[in-house]
Amino acid sequence: MKQRKLQGFTLIELLIVIAIILILIAIALPNFLEAQIRAKVTKAQGEMRTLVTAIESYFTDYDQYPSDGDDLDPTVVPFDLSNFDSYTRMKVLTTPIPYVTEIPFDPFHGESVDLSQSPAAVLFLTGPPFTYAYNTFGSFGAQSPGTPDNFGRPDDFGVTSLGPNLEFNSASGVPIQYSPTNGTKSIGDIIRKGGRRTILDSL
Repeated sequence: MKQRKLQGFTLIELLIVIAIILILIAIALPNFLEAQIRAKVTKAQGEMRTLVTAIESYFTDYDQYPSDGDDLDPTVVPFDLSNFDSYTRMKVLTTPIPYVTEIPFDPFHGESVDLSQSPAAVLFLTGPPFTYAYNTFGSFGAQSPGTPDNFGRPDDFGVTSLGPNLEFNSASGVPIQYSPTNGTKSIGDIIRKGGRRTILDSL
């Protein structure tokens, strides 16, 4: 009985196999990248929810929210840009009472993000990786030059992530909420609000 000789793949067959693999990669890669972005959005939303809970717990104990730079009394705390840094301001959530064990970092705000031309840059002075932006708001502005906003006791606060487009779109003071309706890289920031007025408005 004659045995058939084993033959290798022809060049055409190899090219066909390579073409099929490349087509599969072209189909799968965008879906993989989309899944990565969706996972980061979910991570950011979960961490921001934890931060808001910690900030509200802080309020329960101290009857005030952690301050941002505008809420500080310059006669007690001399003006210093580092007072506005979000990471510095939220460190009170870790000590002496650990409302959170550590301040989480925004998965969308890495070293590649340039905020040098934005007023929001003052919120991120500690260097990469950067935490979520923390801002307070209230019914009262500064009563006179050199006095703290909202008498140092703001009514509301917000925690913000840059979102998938890696831009701080709410820097002008007008919140632009991220929505994936036009694709996962849609414009807007991931925003979570808290505070007394926010709670009353939702009732």
